[in-house]
Amino acid sequence: DFKVFDSPDQVGSGKCIDPELVQKLRLIESVTGYPIFKWINSGVRTPYWNGKVGGVANSSHKIPNCKAVDIKASSLSVRNQLVLAAKKVGFKRIGVGKTFVHLDVDSTKSQYVAWGYPSGTRPEINPFV
Repeated sequence: DFKVFDSPDQVGSGKCIDPELVQKLRLIESVTGYPIFKWINSGVRTPYWNGKVGGVANSSHKIPNCKAVDIKASSLSVRNQLVLAAKKVGFKRIGVGKTFVHLDVDSTKSQYVAWGYPSGTRPEINPFV
């Protein structure tokens, strides 16, 4: 069900989500036992929605890329487990927020990187160092 990936302002937009991203999210779910697809708080974004939530101009969430998700992390422990599981299943781009983890499969951007929020800050956990 691709609805979980929909931009809130465009029904059906989640259908463009990248298949590689979905496959890796399934692997994280398998590794952690967490209901990853229920914890997605941002998937595909229209340009309007991306601006509304303060996304960067070249966001991997935006249509037509559709290569990113943000996953809610209810605690520091859950967040850190998500980050480590993401690296384990092959994610090479991981954003680490206080209450969420950004994952994307955008091969046009730097690989094996982790970053914090606000943008430009160091992540509290970096699985690539």
